[in-house]
Amino acid sequence: MADKKCLGNFPVADAPGYEGMLQCMRCGFCLPTCPTYVLSGRERSSPRGRIALAKAVADDQLEFTTALKEEAYFCLDCRACSTSCPSGVHAGQVMEACRNQAQAAYPLTGAVRKFREFVLQRMLPSPDLLETSMLPARLYQKLGIQWLVRHSHILRLGPDWIAKAEGMMPELHPPLRPQLPDVMPSVGPRRGRVAFFLGCIMTLMYPEVSRQTVKVLTHQGFDVITPKDQKCCGAPHLNEGDRETTRRLALYNLELFMALDVDAIVTDCAGCGAALKEYEELLEESGDHDMLHAFRSKVKDISEFLAEQGLRTENLKPLNKQVTYHEPCHLCHAQNISRQPRELIKAIPGIEFCELNEASWCCGSAATFSLKYTSESQLILDRKLENIRATGAELLVTANPGCHLQLAWGLKQANMPQQVVHITELLGMATV
Repeated sequence: MADKKCLGNFPVADAPGYEGMLQCMRCGFCLPTCPTYVLSGRERSSPRGRIALAKAVADDQLEFTTALKEEAYFCLDCRACSTSCPSGVHAGQVMEACRNQAQAAYPLTGAVRKFREFVLQRMLPSPDLLETSMLPARLYQKLGIQWLVRHSHILRLGPDWIAKAEGMMPELHPPLRPQLPDVMPSVGPRRGRVAFFLGCIMTLMYPEVSRQTVKVLTHQGFDVITPKDQKCCGAPHLNEGDRETTRRLALYNLELFMALDVDAIVTDCAGCGAALKEYEELLEESGDHDMLHAFRSKVKDISEFLAEQGLRTENLKPLNKQVTYHEPCHLCHAQNISRQPRELIKAIPGIEFCELNEASWCCGSAATFSLKYTSESQLILDRKLENIRATGAELLVTANPGCHLQLAWGLKQANMPQQVVHITELLGMATV
């Protein structure tokens, strides 16, 4: 919830909720769950340390310093601390709000500021512009320029993050949004009608994943409606401290989807699902509470929805694969969805499921964290890769595009054989 006036030494309104900060008992249960604390050993880089910094600013004991700005962005926002906290403190959401404050306390200037505003306020909110912006990247791949760049090793001359960003790029295809019919009818006995929230990264970088999501839903007996004029969920804006644009997008999507006569609003992107479910808190001061509550109750991750409805297995074909599962942070910690994906994977005939040690430990992606903090991200990823290696699995299943990008890149860099697939791709393989 955003405060109506400036709180303590926070530079603008929309400060972190003070009552939430007061709940921290400094018990330390969060410490071993926090990847940045485990890496650095710094108290200020722990959830309770970050809460203490924010509370000191709220209590007029500390100015909004660069230390708090740095910690706001160094936080992975993986929400693992929320899962472990006996008091229900949400340090990740506090740091998310502090990123907004950091933009006011230390505003960008010149070309950097204009570029940031263009991306967050113009490009991401416009599906057409966003899809057009990816055309150069597709040409870069199709014309063979990518092959030349990679084999010339020219990327070694630049910063590490540029080489990593280029290396993470999957094979790009035309965006899925314009291709999907407005309505896809169910196959077989009809069970209901759902709306599909198609995330920006999914339509641009993983169109086949979302194509399989629609296929699985229809074969499970659901009509699928995909509103073509839906907009970004706002997760990138929250991550970068632009809460006002997030609210505008939230209000738009709220009205669009609540006007549809559907049983559920399904997404296959864990980051989108977490952001959509937070509209209720984000719009608490300005939105219709009944509508917000109804919207939140309808938003479902694909694995959450199928587990609730019951997976039809009679027409699934055996896959005969060894499979392990990495839990996206914004699925298991932000949405408390952990059991359901495993149930769906195990329900597929022929699957040999290998539990992944520390499955809910962050992979080090965390939106732009993996590019801003490349060395720290690599250390977090290395821990994950060792656990994957120990499973001996053929397929690594996940449910979020950020994790997909990071893990696929990491496996390739480590010369490991596992293929990364989304859970709906796995279900799609088994769907006749």
